Amino acid sequence: MPQVLPVTPLDDTTAFPPPDGTVALNLGSAALFFLVVIVGVAFNWVALKGVIVVGFLSVALAYLILPVVRVMRREAAARFDGWKPSRILAVLLVYAAVGLVLAPIWAIWGGKITSTVPDVAREVPRHVARFASQVRASERWHERFTFERETRRVIRGTTHRVSQRIQAEVADVGKEVVRARLVVPWLAGVPLISLLLVAQWPAFHRSAARAVPTPHLKWRTDEFLRQVNMVLAAYTRAQAISAFIVGTVCGVGFALMKLPNAAMFGIVAGLLETIPIAGPMAVAISATSVASPSQVLLVLAFLGTLRVLQDYVVYPRLIQSALHLHPLAVVVAIWLGAMVGGVIGVCLAVPTVGLMQVTWRHYRDYRNIERLVREHARETLGAGH
Repeated sequence: MPQVLPVTPLDDTTAFPPPDGTVALNLGSAALFFLVVIVGVAFNWVALKGVIVVGFLSVALAYLILPVVRVMRREAAARFDGWKPSRILAVLLVYAAVGLVLAPIWAIWGGKITSTVPDVAREVPRHVARFASQVRASERWHERFTFERETRRVIRGTTHRVSQRIQAEVADVGKEVVRARLVVPWLAGVPLISLLLVAQWPAFHRSAARAVPTPHLKWRTDEFLRQVNMVLAAYTRAQAISAFIVGTVCGVGFALMKLPNAAMFGIVAGLLETIPIAGPMAVAISATSVASPSQVLLVLAFLGTLRVLQDYVVYPRLIQSALHLHPLAVVVAIWLGAMVGGVIGVCLAVPTVGLMQVTWRHYRDYRNIERLVREHARETLGAGH
């Protein structure tokens, strides 16, 4: 079994001193947090969606800023005679730097963005209805060409089925977006949770490793958490590369098609790439809403081709390189995730498979070691008699 590529972990701790009050505090706090989350989501579907979305985005943000935090602390220690900022201070400095970079971008496009989405509940259904009518109108694309009667019938039937499928998907996504507006205020907690993850994960890692009883289990727990760490970091890196590719291609493509605000749409497409199904569909709805009637078919063809290449060629290979999962396994996992949990299922499909891979590998290794220990004990007893 190939090993996960080494990436920057959230911690670098290997010592296992005996458990103390700090271990109980860290593990107790984590258990209490998960208990509150479970109780909340058990009675409210909005809480369930909110917790999953906020948790997913918080973990992604934590792994994106972590390499910067580590470089910042290492450079500070080298330049200031061993002094280095705490993880919390380093994260706050990263947030401040990002804010300075985003400020001019927001100054240029912020007004256009806020004017484009003034009321999600009112605007999304209207844009979805317009997009569906544009898709229906595009069914007649073949009429400008000369085909035989049977060929025309086949093309008409195929085009109609594809159109109906797209319209159904868009309608479902529109309803999901309208319902998701209740979760939007929760996104304000993402930076704070990411900060806590970066700052407190080493303490949780140490506490979890110290809490188990035997030296072998301490080492096994430490290695398991390290590899979980690596899987999540590698997955986040692949997602970031995927978003960059989609944003760049969309920005260039929209500019060549002379759509207004092509650069802004490219940035939005890259950001929404982190939200499977709903994100690309929202980009398609937004892009066609500003395209002229003669451009709609071209925009749909461009985005459809990009989607096929991205979902079945580029993204599976990125995940294969990061997590050593076969591209076919990635596609199947995403399909199953969509069937079971919709947008949320797609978000969690690949990291879940990666975590299951790590869990199975450690369980298999632990079982093999325990078997060898039992065989050695039996041999020792047999030799003694």
